[in-house]
Amino acid sequence: MHPYDYPYAGFESYGEEPRLDRVTHLVFVDGRLVDTWREPAIGTQWEAVALRHDREARPPEPPPPAPHERVRQWLIGVCGGAAAVDRLTDEPLTDDRIDLPTEYPHPADRERVEATADLLDAVAERCFDAETSYAFRHALLALWADDPEVVTRAATAGHVAGGICWVVGKANGLFSPVGGLRVGVVQQALALRSPASGYGTTVRSALIGFRDPVGRWGRPGGVPDLLELGRPDLLLGGTRARLIRIRDRARAAAAAA
Repeated sequence: MHPYDYPYAGFESYGEEPRLDRVTHLVFVDGRLVDTWREPAIGTQWEAVALRHDREARPPEPPPPAPHERVRQWLIGVCGGAAAVDRLTDEPLTDDRIDLPTEYPHPADRERVEATADLLDAVAERCFDAETSYAFRHALLALWADDPEVVTRAATAGHVAGGICWVVGKANGLFSPVGGLRVGVVQQALALRSPASGYGTTVRSALIGFRDPVGRWGRPGGVPDLLELGRPDLLLGGTRARLIRIRDRARAAAAAA
């Protein structure tokens, strides 16, 4: 039977199978039971009563977590786990471990990766700084290791570079309104006709993988609007310094609670 043909489709059941026998009719003649039948409550005068009973049976919603707990969960999403939050330092990224691979499955793969790296270096020199170029390179290497097709199947190397710039920039709050740079500057530098965020969402999904960095309660108040990737190796030293201050304030609030 198609779900839309189901007699009780859409009726509240809160995790249980929809019941077709919510209403029971008993027929008495001279005080003796002579007939009985059952039917769904939906569409009858008893539907409102059944819905009320369902609401009364629903478990109460848990209270929202304390603000410091919401901040802790957000930090875990940004940094990729509680241990990563604990290990945060404000040391700037360096050029350590940013060399491109030396072997590739196909010559075209080498060309795509090297062309993307060259574009990222050029954009960083024009619009950002050396440390941001290291974050770009970390992102490119992570993509190549985890989901190389995101690099090879893009329309052009510029699309990959634009997506990486958008993701790393959003993760560090470099673009307005959080930061002072317009995303359009990157698009112009890469001669992209489409927004960098277009392929940026593909890059973001690949970097996140099968993790869900967004907590149930979303981004708490009082913290910057950073794209949650769960990869501290893509966070600049200044960003991590900001996160350390937020972490320490949340810890102090938890200790005082």
